[in-house]
Amino acid sequence: MCPISHDKPSQTRHTNENTSKTQDTNPLKKERKKQGTNPLLNTQGFSRGCVVLLLRHPIPDGCVPVSSASFAFSPLQLLSISFQAPRSPLSPPPRSHLLLLGFADPGGANRARRRAEPPSPPPIPGAAMLASARGFWGRHRRKILVSLGVAGAGYAAYRYLDSHRRQLVRVEQRALEERTAEEIIKNQLQTHFENVQKISDTTTLPFAMHYLRSRIMEELDISHLTEKLMHGKGESSAPALTPKEKYDTWEKIKILSFTRTVSSIWAMTLLSLYVRVQVTILGRHLYLDFARVTDGAQLQEGSDTFSKSGHKDFLATADYLATYGINALITKTQHAATEILKEKQLKDPMGIDEVLETILQILKQFMGLCEDNSWINYLVPENANVYAQLMAVSSSGFDDSSLLKDVRKLDQLMSETRIVLSSDDFRNIMDRSLKKIASVVVEDLAVQIGAPIPPPGLPLAKLLAKVAQLSLPLLEEPDKNKHIQIIRSMPEVELFYTFLYANMPPET
Repeated sequence: MCPISHDKPSQTRHTNENTSKTQDTNPLKKERKKQGTNPLLNTQGFSRGCVVLLLRHPIPDGCVPVSSASFAFSPLQLLSISFQAPRSPLSPPPRSHLLLLGFADPGGANRARRRAEPPSPPPIPGAAMLASARGFWGRHRRKILVSLGVAGAGYAAYRYLDSHRRQLVRVEQRALEERTAEEIIKNQLQTHFENVQKISDTTTLPFAMHYLRSRIMEELDISHLTEKLMHGKGESSAPALTPKEKYDTWEKIKILSFTRTVSSIWAMTLLSLYVRVQVTILGRHLYLDFARVTDGAQLQEGSDTFSKSGHKDFLATADYLATYGINALITKTQHAATEILKEKQLKDPMGIDEVLETILQILKQFMGLCEDNSWINYLVPENANVYAQLMAVSSSGFDDSSLLKDVRKLDQLMSETRIVLSSDDFRNIMDRSLKKIASVVVEDLAVQIGAPIPPPGLPLAKLLAKVAQLSLPLLEEPDKNKHIQIIRSMPEVELFYTFLYANMPPET
């Protein structure tokens, strides 16, 4: 709204009354009537730079006249000015008011007002940018929030997938490392196993076989019986044998010949298997002990421990069969041979197959006499303390308890060996090996006879000498003994020792 000037009210009212009396004949009055209620009149006659509006309606309530003061009403600036009468003699209509709209002269009241108002503070740096940012946020807040949510979800999914991928990579790397370590361990086990077998083949078994051969030949010597028969024929000055003495001598030769061969088959086969079991168990213990060391000093210490913890004494048990168990073995084998051969007469014909069947029957009878696996006592000492004491007496010649060593390790190794020998797996390979060697021995017998045996066979008396000679190749040294090589090359035997070396002993 514009300020309304009320200067000289009485004069204006008087002028209006006088003008109303003469406006009927005034041509300007007619012009105003033609204009009707148009509030905008011609501004000619007013001061320069102003626009005058003529309101034909009363001033609304609440409109207060303003004199010298001014106020802002955007976008127009209303100022109070002095009323100027129109140059025309016409007077404004009654009850009408002049409303002055416009802008004051820039050099006038506006400058005065600007001088009166306090100076506006300088603009704050970044305020416009902040206001622009607020406006941008207000207009695009939803889009920004949605974009941030999508970006956050994408980042979270990426981190999850990346973490999962890293975990998979770690698992695969760990699996690869484990497989590599397993391969290294397997290779080391195989190399160590071959070294252990080499020690067994070149040191332990040859010495044991040599001692076993001497003991069997000593205990089952039949040369004196053959000499007795020769003397009984009158070839010497010795008196001739009676028929009964001659018969008894032949019966002894028959029993001892088969006892000698069967004992050699059993002793050679079991000693070969036992020494390999022994060295395999010992090699596994040594490998597990050496696998824990980290430097050469500890390795050397472990090697020194080898001779101090019962390992050396355990290897020495390979001689136990030839030293302490051979007598019991021969006795049981002789009983079995007597039981099987008691119905076979010296004049009865016997072919190669019947010889093989007789040997297998004696072996079966022998194993039947060894109840509760008592044959294990022929190979392994029953008590480690007693065995250690026997070894101390044999080495020094007298009973000296100070020579007794710590037998805890020896007892542990001997216990594990007994578990292996009493297992069904070992019994299986033992039976297979005995049958295989028996068949090979009989083939050697056919080769010794040379000429084809007639279908009925040869008299048993003519076969006894050759049967007794079969024990000699059975007890040869390992590098010359084909029977030991045959046992080693059997697939089931190789599988058994591989399983034994890589795992715990089989359960009984």
